[in-house]
Amino acid sequence: MADNSTGAPLRLPVLPSLLGFGSGPIGVPWGTDRRYSVDIMVSAAVTAFVGTVFVVLRFYTRRIIITVLNWEDWLIVAAQVFSNAMCVAFGIQASLGHGQHVYHIPLENFMPMGKVGWAAILLYELSLWCSQVSILLLFLRIWTFPRINRAAYYLLILVMIYNICVVVTVFTACVPLRAFWDFELQFNGAYCHPKGVWWVNTYLHVATDFMIYMIPMPVILRARFPKRQKILLFVLFAFGFFVCFISIIRTYLLNLSSTTADFTFDNVSTAFWSCVETNATVCVACIMTYKPLLAKWFPKLVEGPGQGNPSLDLVRSGRVLTIGSRPIRSPQGPIQHSIASMRRTSHEIVIDIKKD
Repeated sequence: MADNSTGAPLRLPVLPSLLGFGSGPIGVPWGTDRRYSVDIMVSAAVTAFVGTVFVVLRFYTRRIIITVLNWEDWLIVAAQVFSNAMCVAFGIQASLGHGQHVYHIPLENFMPMGKVGWAAILLYELSLWCSQVSILLLFLRIWTFPRINRAAYYLLILVMIYNICVVVTVFTACVPLRAFWDFELQFNGAYCHPKGVWWVNTYLHVATDFMIYMIPMPVILRARFPKRQKILLFVLFAFGFFVCFISIIRTYLLNLSSTTADFTFDNVSTAFWSCVETNATVCVACIMTYKPLLAKWFPKLVEGPGQGNPSLDLVRSGRVLTIGSRPIRSPQGPIQHSIASMRRTSHEIVIDIKKD
């Protein structure tokens, strides 16, 4: 955006102060003309595509291979839908100028950019909420060790309360809410949450992520599984800590960009990592259910050569059961029901831990 008389960038000193930003450490203020709008669109599209592929593979595993679908599966679909919508929101923001220096963006773009930005925050939160609840419901279904069930149950309550509070925070970000994207209302004294409220939400999210992914680790390490299966389960569930690492990176970059006046340019990395975080969380939640898929496609990887494990027969028959899963359709008669029960007892992977 340029001054018509000089052709120089038009400076808007009031805008950063209304948003609570100062002069920050990121980037070269008003320097390079490098624009990242296209980069934001590409990263949003790629991460959304990858997350969608993982969800499709999960449904193939759960519905086709083991014929099991539960609430946690539908919640992960909701998480991916919210994540994809968030990526679309970032793409719309990029088309309005996100990724460019703040003083090169037309004034009329800031209000719609703020509206879409608020929607992206809400969608980000809803996606992570659904993913966390989906993972905890999966834990409650597949782990039979009482301490793990109690930990998952209490953490589920905490996650529900915490995320409800975050959603309320988003809807009351400013009073009236319009002030979130209408800077004139902020200038005229509308209330908006201080930064501390948002940082508390961010840190609590990182903390709950760590607690969630720690739940199955002691059980897996102490479980009486064949070595190959134990390693595989550990790897499948340990992927969650990758999400924690992403959350920490995003939080660090968000902290840097929160003090800059050139927020549309310096906040690009936050958009990148938000797309990565929500989709990676969905991917990790899906990976935890992939053991039957790996057993079907790569049976030697799961069971090892020549072990003669009965789950190999279930793989070939297309009825591999995951840990603690139950088929969607029950057998019709009592005899068939008894046979099916014996098969489930024989072929399920049961956590065998000495109770202290």
